[in-house]
Amino acid sequence: MKAATNNKKKTPPRSIGASRCDSPKPPRPVPPARGAARVAVKPLKAAKPAARAAVPAPKPAPRPAPVSPLNSKQLDVFRRLLAERKKALSEAYNKNKTYGRLTEDEGTQDLADKASSAYTKEFLYSLSNTDREVLQKVDESIIRLESGGFGLCIECEAEINRKRLEAVPWASHCITCQEKIEKGLL
Repeated sequence: MKAATNNKKKTPPRSIGASRCDSPKPPRPVPPARGAARVAVKPLKAAKPAARAAVPAPKPAPRPAPVSPLNSKQLDVFRRLLAERKKALSEAYNKNKTYGRLTEDEGTQDLADKASSAYTKEFLYSLSNTDREVLQKVDESIIRLESGGFGLCIECEAEINRKRLEAVPWASHCITCQEKIEKGLL
């Protein structure tokens, strides 16, 4: 058997997009639809970017300073209570810090003593952490007392109940907002 030979002429491959003839032709214009008016179309020019004038944004009106619902005598009582609480917390914090350092220095201890001192240090640390948080709240309350916002909720600016302030002078939220905070809504 003989192998079949291909007698077709081989043509060089055309490049993509090339037409049968090598001369480039402009695309044919599409005729307008019947009854359509002919409109001259101008090529679009690049628009120059407009220089934007720097216009300052209007400043919001300053909020008036909150006015404490308490009179000066009541403010003095709360100022004294906050100062006493700050002093007591500072002393307790320093005492716990010193005691924690003393338990670190004990070198020769058996396993039970080490466990006991570790528990004591952890307990004192949790106390000092809580004391630091309360101390921070006391400091914030003293600042609010000096600026005139003491006795007002920092969220809704409603008056904090007097009994609540007597029990917790560093309270910064009214009962409603405090409940929302505890529920995770604020």
